[in-house]
Amino acid sequence: MDATKCGAFIAKLRSERGMTQKELSEALNVSDKAISRWETGKGYPDVSSLMALSEFFSVSVNELLSGKRIDIEKLSTTADENVLEVIRKNERINKKQKKQVAIYTLLLIIAISPVLFILGKSLFEAFITEIKVENILTSVISFVIAVAILIVGLIVKGGNLSVLHSYHYANVTDVENYSREMGTALAGMSVPIIIHSFLSLFYQVKVISVVGATILIIGLTVSSIRLFKIQVEYNGSLF
Repeated sequence: MDATKCGAFIAKLRSERGMTQKELSEALNVSDKAISRWETGKGYPDVSSLMALSEFFSVSVNELLSGKRIDIEKLSTTADENVLEVIRKNERINKKQKKQVAIYTLLLIIAISPVLFILGKSLFEAFITEIKVENILTSVISFVIAVAILIVGLIVKGGNLSVLHSYHYANVTDVENYSREMGTALAGMSVPIIIHSFLSLFYQVKVISVVGATILIIGLTVSSIRLFKIQVEYNGSLF
């Protein structure tokens, strides 16, 4: 299985029909961006799209996956090879996801530990000296929100889209890359919030309060733009 060969074969079949990517997308009820990603080898069609392509172009799924027409004598062998390749690919993905979860968990613990220590220490000192307790509350709230967003991002990056609403990925065909990019973007959104939660401990200092607010606004704006871009690229629209 080769995404580039598969994409080139789809492009060839489309050209033989004299169709544009837009016309094919309308015939299959997917976005034209999905067709473009398939034909450029940036992603495979999902199962339902493979079946639709197979029926529309009167070729077998194995031929689509192989990126060429197959002689009837070689059909069984090619089918076995494609099935084995899918199994191997799933095994590689599972191993990669397990490693990623372990690494992310370790990094999360390392990142959270000093922040929790600072928050705990600051909270203790606030109760002792009775100053700026509101800063502690703001910091804790911001930090909790950041951790929640980070966890959702890591879950999505691991390939679990159930934490998102179905309209976010209704037209997504390249689930693997969509999950990775969307999860990374969501996790990245937590960074300015974490920085803000730390700086908000010292918001009685005007310069720090301005810097903290600026980092939060710019960080969330950049992250939001990135999320919108990924959503439109993979799903065809924001909703």
